[in-house]
Amino acid sequence: MQIKVTLKAPVDYIYRQLLDSAQADIKQQTGHPAPRQSLQGYRYTKKWANGLSGQLTITHAEPGRRYAYELETPRDHYGVDYQFTSTDANQTVLAYAETFLGKDKKTQANNRIGVMLLGWFRKRRFKKMMSQMAASYYE
Repeated sequence: MQIKVTLKAPVDYIYRQLLDSAQADIKQQTGHPAPRQSLQGYRYTKKWANGLSGQLTITHAEPGRRYAYELETPRDHYGVDYQFTSTDANQTVLAYAETFLGKDKKTQANNRIGVMLLGWFRKRRFKKMMSQMAASYYE
């Protein structure tokens, strides 16, 4: 899934919001604060309420330019990539991409069906979430 959205907030603000979210997740999952240096290359185990767990690796943490991670679970390899472009002082173009690679044919088929059936709703929810994040800049 790929989404491109223009947000009415500075690129540094949007990037900081995503990084704050990542740092909060790291603290919740590991019980320790995120490292003070760049998160790039940082790896930790992420667990969900349903008992599933996976290894999350932050692959890119380039301030104001890119934030990306990969999540390896027993069934999937999941990648997320946020790329930022500043159009002016208070406007950011965010290019978001995510990929699902199932480790077997059944999982790959389930992923394709899920993207087909729920893709529109997921895109809509993502755009709304990012717009709310940008709107919080002016509050």
